[in-house]
Parts: sequence; C-alpha cells; structure tokens
Amino acid sequence: MATFPLSLSANWLSAIQTDDFTPTEREWLFEPRSLTAKLKSKATSFSVKVLSEQTFNLNHEQQQLLDCKTSSALNREVLLLCDNHPMVYAQSWLPNNQTHNSLHNMGERPLGDVIFQQPELVRQNIEIARFDNKHSIQNLVAQQNLPIQTLLGRRSVFSLSEYQFLVAEVFLPGAYLYL
Repeated sequence: MATFPLSLSANWLSAIQTDDFTPTEREWLFEPRSLTAKLKSKATSFSVKVLSEQTFNLNHEQQQLLDCKTSSALNREVLLLCDNHPMVYAQSWLPNNQTHNSLHNMGERPLGDVIFQQPELVRQNIEIARFDNKHSIQNLVAQQNLPIQTLLGRRSVFSLSEYQFLVAEVFLPGAYLYL
C-alpha cells in the first residue's frame, strides 16, 4: 500500500550527466514546455486523479532546492491519465505563501494548465532519475495494476516572480516515453 507523500529519493542527475537515453526518452524527459499539454496532444481524453493533498514539512534537500526558509509546503500528488490509463505520477511541493495560494486550490485541474499560462514562469534545470524495481514508488505501480519495471522521472524547480516550487514527475509503465 502506498503512503503519502511518496518518497522520490533517488540519484538525481543533471542533463549533462545523462547520455544513455533513447531519442523518445530524451524528448519526454527534457520537454521544456508543459508535460500536461504534451500528454493531452497524444490522448483522446485526459484527466487528473488527486491521490493526496496535505501540508508537510519540507526536508533539508527540498529546502535547499527551493532556496527557501519556509519549513512547510503543500504536497500535492496526482496521477495524470490519458484515455483512463495512468501515465504519470506527479508530485508538487508548494511552499506556503500568501501571494500564490491559488496554486493550493487546484482540485482536479492540472498544475501545468495554470503555471504555463504565466508569462513570468521560469523553469530551472531538469534533473533525471531512475527508480528501480525495489523503489517504494513501485507500491503505487502495483496498486494501479501496472507491471513493475524500472521507471524514469524528472524534477525541476519553477519560479513565479519570487515564489519557487518543486515539481517531480515519474513516467509510469505504459507511458508514451517507453513506447
């Protein structure tokens, strides 16, 4: 049984440290624009299933990535579904901030639909990780009745003016990236 927030502890690597991906994997992993929009373009139907949305304390690594003094953030965990098939597990850490609390009330709206409409949005470098068959994310994979396999994920810090937040996405078995 998966418990939230799911740990995405892994050996996260920058783009210059990774060179063993297929062209299709690179296309999806290093997509600079909205992953939501890219998924929607491939599917007949697209939906978001909220798995968890709770306030937690940021760990030391998350605070460093976000370069913030705030200790708590809203952790939002969702599945992105294409044609009712779970394609991506997405996790966002949105520090508590009065200016951007609208991002804290997304419901089943995809975060990508909102943030990529903001002209001041800046994405920092994309980092990549592999999640082997023993990683705890496989509990979620099993819950979704998907085959266990090594998974690829990406994460990056986004900025809206001075507000920074962390988004990580793990491509689930059957995702377009693996085809």
